[in-house]
Amino acid sequence: MISMMLIAAMVAFVCACLLAWFGCIHQARAAADLAAIAGADALNSGGDACAAAGEAASKNHGTLTACHVDSNGIQFVVRTTVMVDAAPRVVFGPDHFSHTSEAGNI
Repeated sequence: MISMMLIAAMVAFVCACLLAWFGCIHQARAAADLAAIAGADALNSGGDACAAAGEAASKNHGTLTACHVDSNGIQFVVRTTVMVDAAPRVVFGPDHFSHTSEAGNI
């Protein structure tokens, strides 16, 4: 009986970790999308795309790890990569999740 309870507890813990990590993945995607959009908006307004992207990522609980602007003077694309720390952190799990998004006027 005790072994069955331990197995059930372990399965519940793994399922809870997986659900939390899916939430972290969604958070990384949303933060990267919003950072790319903020960067594209700033660039369109004549501002610094990467600074705006970094601020947007940080407001959405992420860290901007890469920002690249492709522009030919008329058309542009802002490509951002945002990292979000994994929660909960366990020995066998990931430390962080990242996602890359792009936005622009192409």
